[in-house]
Amino acid sequence: MTGTAEVLRRQWQVSGERLQQRLAGLTDAEFFWAPAAPVWTVRPDPAGPDRWQIDYDWPPPSPAPLTTIAWRLVHLANGNQIYWEHAFGPGVRNFLDLEVPGSADDAVAYWRQSCEPISYWLAKVTDEQLPELRPSHHGPDRSAGDVVMTLIDEQTHHGAEIALLRDLYPRLVS
Repeated sequence: MTGTAEVLRRQWQVSGERLQQRLAGLTDAEFFWAPAAPVWTVRPDPAGPDRWQIDYDWPPPSPAPLTTIAWRLVHLANGNQIYWEHAFGPGVRNFLDLEVPGSADDAVAYWRQSCEPISYWLAKVTDEQLPELRPSHHGPDRSAGDVVMTLIDEQTHHGAEIALLRDLYPRLVS
């Protein structure tokens, strides 16, 4: 019988590999493509040259704006960074402290880098460690397994959205 840790490892690996394949050859034009308005994206930061910011309102409006591949990929990497920072790291940084990449290549590299500590931890975690409570950046402590399940869900969810936008782009942009 396969243990829970092995299932989580496999889900993380497969969802990451699928997204990596779908990101191959991503251009800046696709990265920033806004198929409909209103849209959230990644934009130059007026507060600093060569800096970028990600659109976000809290709470988000209803309905929330459509999001670009840029927004989705940076949001995914930022979520990896902050969930990991608070559950397994010093818990000092928050979303506004993170650098936002301003190109497709930089964002793909940023996402890959954000996956590294999660992959490393998952490679050695045991079923017995998954129930351990970890701090959360929003709300009460959560089990280590719950933190990882959230990250897997986000990677699967946003990875599928990115794939769909990449499928639509050549059909709608001539």
